[in-house]
Amino acid sequence: MLFRRTLEKIQRAHTGKPFEIVLWNGERWRFGAAAGVPEVELRFKTRTALARSILQSTLGLGESYVAGDVVVEGNLEDALTSLFEVGMREPPRSSFLRDWMGSTLSRSLRQEKADIEHHYGRGDQLYELYLDKKLQYSCGYFRTPEDTLDQAQEQKIAHTVRKLDLRRGQRLLDIGCGWGHLMFHAAEKYGVECLGVTLCDNQAKYIREQARARKLRVEVRTTSYLELDDRSKWERIVSVGMMCHVGEQRADMFYDKLQALSAPGAIVLTHCISKMQEASGSDPFVAKHVFPGYWFFSLEGETRRAVERGFNVLDVENLRRHYAMTAHHWRKNFNANWDKIKRKMRYDDRFMRTWDFYLASVVAGFRSGHLNLIQMTMSHGINDEYPLTREFLYERDRPRAVIGRIPTFPLRSRAEPPS
Repeated sequence: MLFRRTLEKIQRAHTGKPFEIVLWNGERWRFGAAAGVPEVELRFKTRTALARSILQSTLGLGESYVAGDVVVEGNLEDALTSLFEVGMREPPRSSFLRDWMGSTLSRSLRQEKADIEHHYGRGDQLYELYLDKKLQYSCGYFRTPEDTLDQAQEQKIAHTVRKLDLRRGQRLLDIGCGWGHLMFHAAEKYGVECLGVTLCDNQAKYIREQARARKLRVEVRTTSYLELDDRSKWERIVSVGMMCHVGEQRADMFYDKLQALSAPGAIVLTHCISKMQEASGSDPFVAKHVFPGYWFFSLEGETRRAVERGFNVLDVENLRRHYAMTAHHWRKNFNANWDKIKRKMRYDDRFMRTWDFYLASVVAGFRSGHLNLIQMTMSHGINDEYPLTREFLYERDRPRAVIGRIPTFPLRSRAEPPS
């Protein structure tokens, strides 16, 4: 068979949880610890589905899954985690995929807004059915694996805002502010004035309504961060979950803008999905069907760009396991509300299976270590007023629990093909 060598290579490489692949002709391949009992089975109904999965990585696998040509018996998150651990997440080094992904480097600002609206502009109703109550579309912060999603997101906001070391009367700029809840928390608890920027109209509308109702000094603008006036300097700047939309072409421009907007001694916090090594391109399935135009910084790239622009790195925290748990809760909610989402949003089975595969792939990306979530706190120049130790972050959180293993739930994949 043409792809036998690839399957044999995966057999040799995979030492994690056992799983099985069943081919269209009934042939079975077992991977992982020989003594273990496979909990996951991937059935390829056609030769084409296997060929596309190997040659086109997640684009071929995901589209075959959506079409019903790949059926997963067991937990889809576990299946993708196993595949990602042996490298099937990475796109081929030379193919039409690399050429296609390279075209995302030259996005205009108009295209960037269209890409943002493609995902976030689907309407609040969709996100209300699988995110937390405050519609936080970024990594939560789990004190224990038993925390609920709502708890984790409340804790994320509080944890992030504490790192900013806010002082009453300061001004906070939130780049990519989402639905504004970090700003509401900062304004209510610390008495600061906030400005948020977003490219999504429904988010801006929600923030304006909430700011008026709560009588908070919170403003929002539907604009690109690049269009902000450099003459206005900010004592505090935060960006949570937005940097993946900056794009490789504008990575340096983003840090140039942080530098231009920061007052001397300003505290700046970035919170973004990162890789350990920077590379062009992105997950081809997600980029084509879910998040067009996204790209991930690396930890090394973030630090280098910050230092080159006079920022002093104060603290770096990796919340990889927290994001795996967050995305797992999102998918759990999505599956629990499957019929309600279809009815309310009028989505077809193809969309639902696409979204299910996307959410499972996010979980697998973080579980397998392909992805990390980096919170980096830095000052513009030297700031000797920042707390001497990390104790201020946890003063009200004691006793602190140690994060244990990532919990799993008995979620089974949707095996039936779309009608």
